[in-house]
Amino acid sequence: MIYQVASCQKPRIAFISLHSCPLGNLGAKDTGGMSVYIREVAVQLAGMGYHVDIFTRKHEPHGGGIIPLAGGARLIHLDAGEQCETTEKISLYPHIDTFIQEIQKFARRQKEQYGLVFSHYWLSGVAGGQLARDWGVGHMVMFHTLAAVKNNLRVGNPEPQLRLKGEKAVVHSCQKIITATQRERQSISLLYDAPPEKISVVTCGVNMSLFKPRLDGQLRKELAVDDRRIILYVGRIEPLKGPHLLLEALALLKHRQDWCCLIVGGDQSSNEEIGHLKEQAIRSGIGERLVFAGLVSQEKLPAYYSAADLLAVPSFYESFGLVALEALACGCPVVASDVGDLKNIITPGMSGDIVEKLTGADLAAKIVNWINRPARTVEETGAIRKTVERFGWDNVAGELAKEIDSLCPQAARAV
Repeated sequence: MIYQVASCQKPRIAFISLHSCPLGNLGAKDTGGMSVYIREVAVQLAGMGYHVDIFTRKHEPHGGGIIPLAGGARLIHLDAGEQCETTEKISLYPHIDTFIQEIQKFARRQKEQYGLVFSHYWLSGVAGGQLARDWGVGHMVMFHTLAAVKNNLRVGNPEPQLRLKGEKAVVHSCQKIITATQRERQSISLLYDAPPEKISVVTCGVNMSLFKPRLDGQLRKELAVDDRRIILYVGRIEPLKGPHLLLEALALLKHRQDWCCLIVGGDQSSNEEIGHLKEQAIRSGIGERLVFAGLVSQEKLPAYYSAADLLAVPSFYESFGLVALEALACGCPVVASDVGDLKNIITPGMSGDIVEKLTGADLAAKIVNWINRPARTVEETGAIRKTVERFGWDNVAGELAKEIDSLCPQAARAV
């Protein structure tokens, strides 16, 4: 068989996302920043001429088939075990082989040839590694979170040994690892003995067209908050994200009547944890100050960021901190723990503050500094937004394209 280089054609890339669908409900148990990342990057790469097929498992309410995301980017749902949108991730491990087989069947049926596999999270990395070997192409991986880092924090349930072993195997078998921060790059190198030259840092991004200030104040009217300051939390409801720590901080402010806290995120699988938070709030005397808004679509989130006086990110661990970027793009200041890359993104005193020592008292002190300020002006809102203009998804995709081209510099076709 003779191969001829087709330099004018970009390769087709297989994105693997076994456990989480890019169109899932954000803020649910297993759907968060990774889903946003996959969707946004795929669309941007498609706009640059790459062909991207995202493979995920069939789940309710998506029953399979091909869903176009943009010209050149498609989302493909295939059979792979449990079909509930939210499930225990480890329960999908026995279905990896089925998932691999379904992807291979799809490729043969559609007569598609892939020039690269880009896997997201360790389960996908196991599947993607086998696919890359079978197809004889490069394998690029982004873990998004790491079991060894989470276990070292000792917050929430420990990650199983199966995940640790799986991550180590993927680290050493793949050709390229993408991390969002230098901190994560160092963690993978140190904790997984990964060769530093195999790891590239490509920051995460934000949709600057969607996330922008909304100054009509309609959401504040709907929430009937009057002149109270809104402290906003956005994210999954789980101990690692620190919502209980935020409530500890707010309990120290219960003598003040000028604030309320709006909590966005959590689905039915989060009911138990939400119940714990409500009980904690009642015991602390702040039960009436909290509003649990549940899941909010990406399209509606800018209204929440714009209405809020500040976003609190009390996380013990973030691989990057996407919600902080979204808030800043809307001109909303952020008070956050020193996680992800937020220390390099937030400008202290201007666009927010970093809590160096993550305790309720220190978090409360930073929050007080911001709610004591007058409501931000249009000029201040614009200045905060300007600090994150460099994080557009087009810039992220441009950097990823360099990594992709280094693994498959040209598309080849048989003639």
